[in-house]
Amino acid sequence: MIKRFGGGVRWLAAAAAAMVVALAGCASRGEPGAGTSPSVPANPSLSLAPFPATLNADGTVPWVSASAIDPLMTPAPSPPPAVGPTCTAAQLRGVLPGWIYGEASNDGGMDPVAAASLHGWVNLTNTSGRACTLDGVPSAKLLSRGVPVPVDYGQFGTGQAVKVGLPAHGAANFRIDWGAPFCPGSTDGGPYSLRATVDGLTLDIAVDSSDAPRCMDQENNLGVTSSVATSPIEPGAVSLERPKPTPFPVHTLTAIAGNYPAQVEPGGLLKFVITLANPTGKAVSLTSPPHLSYAIGAYCARTPSTPGYQFAQLYSLDTRPRPAVPAHGWVRFAMQLTIPALTCPTHRVRITWQAPQGGFGLPATHTEFTVTVTS
Repeated sequence: MIKRFGGGVRWLAAAAAAMVVALAGCASRGEPGAGTSPSVPANPSLSLAPFPATLNADGTVPWVSASAIDPLMTPAPSPPPAVGPTCTAAQLRGVLPGWIYGEASNDGGMDPVAAASLHGWVNLTNTSGRACTLDGVPSAKLLSRGVPVPVDYGQFGTGQAVKVGLPAHGAANFRIDWGAPFCPGSTDGGPYSLRATVDGLTLDIAVDSSDAPRCMDQENNLGVTSSVATSPIEPGAVSLERPKPTPFPVHTLTAIAGNYPAQVEPGGLLKFVITLANPTGKAVSLTSPPHLSYAIGAYCARTPSTPGYQFAQLYSLDTRPRPAVPAHGWVRFAMQLTIPALTCPTHRVRITWQAPQGGFGLPATHTEFTVTVTS
């Protein structure tokens, strides 16, 4: 999933389901590197069989185009059946329990505009004892003390909506994004509420937050204006309560990038090496959680006249040849990433490598470097 941004183009909202994955992205389908096995299925089992057990000739662990198994993911419950007539306004109660800044949820990535933006989920509760359904992509107006806020309004995923069932006392939700920069005047500084049109129904939505996107430095964000955009209705309610962070042993490791070229062509294959070093006196397992996941991302800054891009891809680490990093030792891993075949106006792309977080608020093993992209 590649996001283009710059000029008058706002950052694109990702699907709500993707937000639970750290640096969520699309698994690469590039060719395996030397000494690797073919790509594994999209949902590999916990068996290590698809991963090669031998090292490359240079002593590195082979890179494998293997989809990640996120240790923080739990199976989603089956959606309720879409039965009953369309809900009525009298059946529904809506609330947006809070906003989340992009920088706090991986939505921000490396784009400062996205990091300063907000997103949240409007929960719609069926307060009646009768099942009903909702369909489509809601539209919403942001109100400040009952007066519409003058920002751009839009919708995402209009062709992806499906009918959603709300059992008696059940719930549905839709995502809403409020983009930076937002510099309020005397009449649009809140408190805020929403007026939404949902499957033909007009609903007043309470907003349990006083947050707003950051104003930022307008000189560095020419042509970018604030926007409010909604996404299709989804089953169930979204909670902003975060699970208690669970530290992973890999957090004690340090990551060092090396063996990368000074420059690469657009659409070219970038190969590099990540060394995981263990500064402690105890070996650190790489197999707990199984199939340790990691993300590789690329960021090209925009200019006032030309958009940049950013994306991240999530993989599983091959831990068969080296299941642990020895005390005061290290293990070297071959890595690769296909650079987008897009124009990078600054000709400089920042590459990041990150092991998973154990939960929001915990640090992650991380490193980055920059390569020149030829035009």
